[in-house]
Amino acid sequence: MVSVNAGIDMHMHGPGFMKHIIDAVKNGQVSGKRVDDAVRKILKAKFELGLFEDPFYDEGKSKEVLFCDKHRKTALQLSRESMVLLTNKGILPLDERKYKNILVAGPNADSHAILGDWGLPQPEGNMVTILDGLKKVSPSTAFHFLDMGFNIRKMDAAKIVQAGKMARRMDAAIIVVGENSMREHWLDKTCGENMDRSDIDLPGLQQELVEEVYKAGIPVIVVLVNGRQLGVEWIANHVSALVEAWEPGSMGGQAVAEVLYGEVNPSGKLPVTVPRHVGQLQCVYNHKSANTWFPYALGNSDPLFYFGYGLSYTHYRYDNLKLEKSVITPDGSTSVSVDVSNIGDRDGDEIVQLYIRDDYSSATRPVKELKGFRRVHLKKGETRTVTFEITPDLLAYDDAEMNYGVEKGTFTLMLGSSSRDEDLRDIQLTVR
Repeated sequence: MVSVNAGIDMHMHGPGFMKHIIDAVKNGQVSGKRVDDAVRKILKAKFELGLFEDPFYDEGKSKEVLFCDKHRKTALQLSRESMVLLTNKGILPLDERKYKNILVAGPNADSHAILGDWGLPQPEGNMVTILDGLKKVSPSTAFHFLDMGFNIRKMDAAKIVQAGKMARRMDAAIIVVGENSMREHWLDKTCGENMDRSDIDLPGLQQELVEEVYKAGIPVIVVLVNGRQLGVEWIANHVSALVEAWEPGSMGGQAVAEVLYGEVNPSGKLPVTVPRHVGQLQCVYNHKSANTWFPYALGNSDPLFYFGYGLSYTHYRYDNLKLEKSVITPDGSTSVSVDVSNIGDRDGDEIVQLYIRDDYSSATRPVKELKGFRRVHLKKGETRTVTFEITPDLLAYDDAEMNYGVEKGTFTLMLGSSSRDEDLRDIQLTVR
């Protein structure tokens, strides 16, 4: 009743919702006019879509339009750009001549879980699992797949032992673990809607699987398929490479394989901070300075991976950071620029990130806030100047008296490849 009176016109789902609204209209808690206004907006949208003139769709035409080649290419490109390379001890990109026999295992290796929450199993040809992608990208490699089933909650311990035995006969292993958000597996999901967890470790026996394969003494690549951060500190410290694939969608399996084999140079950056364990929550990059005054008595206080972090198969250097004007008025603007160079031996995309800190303020401010970012394609050996406009809206905030504006003082502008301090170069701006 409160939500309807406040302006909510449509409710997607909720048992008993209609009955309560009818009762509320009858007893005067919700007016009939309010219901008419809500229904009118919904009907108007349907009229504008032409649903009343032509309520039926052309099945043949829908097959031409929905998930057409253009859509598939878009999905593939989005997946490629979202891959985040977290660790790499030199094994990636994979050399087909060196790693001819590869174990592929893990509950997400040949799973539709890459579609994410509200995803349903797709017909053949509508998606590429990670196993499919590996076979497509590297047809000369013998991929030895161990099917462990989709159910992460009910993993078979005997399969883990089998994976360890198989690994001892392989040149390398690709283990795909994480979580499962699939709507079809409602009772067996571990992530997605209505699936909170009490810890952030890999659910089921997935950690045991990785450790058992690792014991074989071969290079191990771990690919994560998940919709939220996972505590994978042991994995990050031990395996040969760790790739965060998220839930990369219908073409995600091909994108993963292209990254692993170097057909795509990874360029994704983390949109979240990854903690080491559940006790480290809340772990965010834009914390207040007081949050880190006292470190943990035991253990590392830093995140496992910082917001904005992501590796590449090439290397970038930042130079010549400068301001157009180093002193401005509260309503003034300036620009900050930096030269970004690709000093490696591969072409690649770098995502240049701009952070700002209000050094002294009437109300406590974060140590840094992301204020801009730009994807820049750089050929090997190329240098480009990246510029950000610094306008009042990037410096303003609600002060202690809840007055929105720019306070006089100094601001630190930071540009670099992630929110981690050592990945940033900084310069000071004064507002007078």
